[in-house]
Amino acid sequence: MRCSWKSTARGLSTAGVVLGLLGGVPSIAAAKTCNGLLTIDYVAGPNFPRPGDVVRVRLTLGTGSIQGGTKLTVNRLRFDLDCNSNFTLGIPCTDEGAIVEYEGDPTITTTCAGVTWSSGHAVSSSPNEVVFTPSTPVMIPAGQSIPPGFCALEFDVKVLSQSVDSTPDQIEEVTGYLASQSDASCDNGLTSSGQQSASLPLCPTCDDNNECTENVCNQQDGTCTNPPKQDSTPCTDNDGDACTTAGCDGNGTCDQRHMVCVTTTTTTTTTTTTTTTTTTTVATTTTTVATTTTVATTTTSTTVATTTTSTAATTSTTVTTTTTTSTTTPTNGPFVCRTPGFWATHAGREKGAPNLTQRVIDAAGGCIIICGEKIQNTNLDNANSAEEALCVNIDGESQLQLARQLMAAALNCVVNGGPSNCSASGIASTFSFCDGVCQNPGATQTSLSQCIEALDCFNNTGGTPAPGASCNPAPGNCDNRDLPKSICKAEDKCPASSSKKCNDANQNLCTVVGPGEAQCTSGLKCGGPETCTETTCP
Repeated sequence: MRCSWKSTARGLSTAGVVLGLLGGVPSIAAAKTCNGLLTIDYVAGPNFPRPGDVVRVRLTLGTGSIQGGTKLTVNRLRFDLDCNSNFTLGIPCTDEGAIVEYEGDPTITTTCAGVTWSSGHAVSSSPNEVVFTPSTPVMIPAGQSIPPGFCALEFDVKVLSQSVDSTPDQIEEVTGYLASQSDASCDNGLTSSGQQSASLPLCPTCDDNNECTENVCNQQDGTCTNPPKQDSTPCTDNDGDACTTAGCDGNGTCDQRHMVCVTTTTTTTTTTTTTTTTTTTVATTTTTVATTTTVATTTTSTTVATTTTSTAATTSTTVTTTTTTSTTTPTNGPFVCRTPGFWATHAGREKGAPNLTQRVIDAAGGCIIICGEKIQNTNLDNANSAEEALCVNIDGESQLQLARQLMAAALNCVVNGGPSNCSASGIASTFSFCDGVCQNPGATQTSLSQCIEALDCFNNTGGTPAPGASCNPAPGNCDNRDLPKSICKAEDKCPASSSKKCNDANQNLCTVVGPGEAQCTSGLKCGGPETCTETTCP
């Protein structure tokens, strides 16, 4: 904000029209002159405004010599909001369009004693000319040169858009009196046609034709800069690949493969068994045969008994149906990573900041398993606490260091939209192997060290080396990429929220693995691997 911003002091184009000045020339007794003087100054607002900015204008009134008279009486003062510089700059000037808006009479102030000014002009860019009328005519004695002038009035205008004439970075404006309307007249019978023009410098558009950079003008000196837009800002997708989505990479480049689809295949096997029972019945007919022999009267009857046989047969038929479903979904974009130290110091509510670590645990369903241990909170002195896993006095205990790296890796995998066991990331096999190493009381120091180094690479750079391999950082800076809005909202700003809490965890005896687990005053402390559904040890 400036106390004074004169057009000449800012290097702005100015041109005054003052009629009849005869400085230094002996006057002719019968001559008459009526010299009204005016200046335009911009006294508040940015040095180089942009559309939407408000600028305060000061019009200063004065007089030169008035031969044959003693004073100038001002009845009206005119101000044209914007002028097309391709035409003559005068009162009235050629309107350039809706470029500048008058902000209304309530913004008027004045140093003209005993006078108030009004225009009746609405807050609008139309009409282009604002006509200020004093509550009583302003009487200005002769010889009131500017500076300091006799008195002034100020008001606000707003820049609506860039200029459209041959000077696009400047808005020309004029003020003055119309002689034909007797806006200002001297007591010698003459009228003044004093006029003044000025130009308001604007910030250039600064467009570098790159959709992944901002177009920023320094409003103090009018210079341009083009910083890169935020990582993952959408940009034109023109690679013709339906499985990629373009996005700005945070370095000013539109990356056509900023988001790449991931295909997940699900196989479902259904087995159906059908049982059929068949019954077969075999019947034998009973026959009676009578034989008569005549020697003596003897009758012999022979009977064949009836035999019925039933046979039941059971047949089973098994049908197996396998259904495979492939689902293609987009990833969350370039990998976002945070170090164990970050998660350790963002796991509380110090100074009202959000608990980001707990938000990630909640996003994982409220439970994460690392090193065979159930993690579900960020409490102090708790065997199920991510804070106790992350803020730990290592003191040469490699298992504690590995658990710390596994905890951070699990949080990073969830942040990137995957499960907490990292099975959907490039570190999947390493995480699984190292999680087993962490649970193995007989693990070698070599295995522990190699796993710590591999996971440290993942948590710091997004690289996915196998244990024992060299760290090969992923492209870009994953630690500079923004966390998902579901974890860190813009309005939260997400500063460190648990620095003191982490220090307290580091000082106590509680750890989530090793002998220190028994020292925790709460939480599940089982001798073997824990599960998310367990509330007591088996």
